[in-house]
Parts: sequence; structure tokens; C-alpha cells
Amino acid sequence: MTWDRTGTVLIKGVLAAERFEALKAEAESRLGLATPHIHDHTSAHRDGSFASPVHCAFVPPGPVLDQLAFDRELLAAVREKTGIARLIPRGGAVVLYQQGDFQGLHTDSVKSTVTVAIALSEDLPPMGWAPHLYNAHPDTLGKVVAENGIFPEGGEFTTLRHPYGDGSVRAFAGYSVPHWRPRLASKVGTLVTMSFMDL
Repeated sequence: MTWDRTGTVLIKGVLAAERFEALKAEAESRLGLATPHIHDHTSAHRDGSFASPVHCAFVPPGPVLDQLAFDRELLAAVREKTGIARLIPRGGAVVLYQQGDFQGLHTDSVKSTVTVAIALSEDLPPMGWAPHLYNAHPDTLGKVVAENGIFPEGGEFTTLRHPYGDGSVRAFAGYSVPHWRPRLASKVGTLVTMSFMDL
């Protein structure tokens, strides 16, 4: 199974064009509700997740995103493609990046056994991805940041691109595999993110 080898899978045919356009319109209408997410330090959290500096914002979900985050067909597809039968949805949000915004190397909350993401901006650059650090201890990730910076490149570090408007969604092991997003060069970038937790 692709998930077991790489910690990520592209799930095709689960997002109708009309729903994608509704997600985009809803996100654009709610950007004024964005809450900044900014910190300039590296830290390990009590749930085992890890964070390095970040500068972006989160937009709370509207009804369109809420319906998608708890959609039974999407949940069934995520369970099937990841092989994790006991996943439950935990909700979603829109991540807002403005020019210069970024997320340094981090892992998601323990509530994100699987993170599902969809780009709402066509030119959103891929995120950094480090599957060779699967389930690495936060102390190890701290050393990685100290040696390679918060946007590591080269060697086994690679990237993941999020789908845009093609009916698919990207699922990845957000809690287990470190990932990051370099500084945004364009004016605005938006990304839907949804969390699924293994019971």
C-alpha cells in the first residue's frame, strides 16, 4: 500500500468541481476572520508534536468546509486509501498565507493521524516533506532544524504538491511525518486542511 511506504496518498475523484468552487468562494468570503498563527521559537509539545517558527493565519471553517470535513464518502475514501479503519473526522480550517508567510518544519497535533489538504490557490508551492524522519522524536527534529534550518533541502528531504481543482485531495501522515512550507512569494495563498484521528 502506498500509504505504508510513503505516509501519503493522492485520493482521486472525491471532490466535485461544484464543491471545490464553493470551498474557494467560502474561504475568500471569510478571510476577514483569520486569526494569526505566529511564533518564533522551536518547541516540543505535550502530545508529542513538534513546532519551529511559523507565520501564517487560520480561517475558521464555514458550512461548506464543515460539511466536507465530516462527509461520510470522504471519510470512507480516506480510511480505504490509508488502511486506517478507525479514523474519525476532527474538523477543518483554511490556512492563509500572505506574501512572506511560512511554516517551518513541524508535525501536526496528535489529532491529525491523517491530514487531508486541498490547495485553493493554483500557484501554491509544494510543501517540504521528510518521510525518512517518520515518527522521529522531537529531540531529533530539533537537531534537524539546528543543522539544516526550518526549510531543509537536499538529500532525503523532498516535497509534496497539493491538488488544485482536479477532484482529488492529498492525505498525509501529519502527526508522524515532519513537513514545512517555505516563504510564500506570491501575494496570497490558501489551503484547506482537515484532520482525521485514529481511535
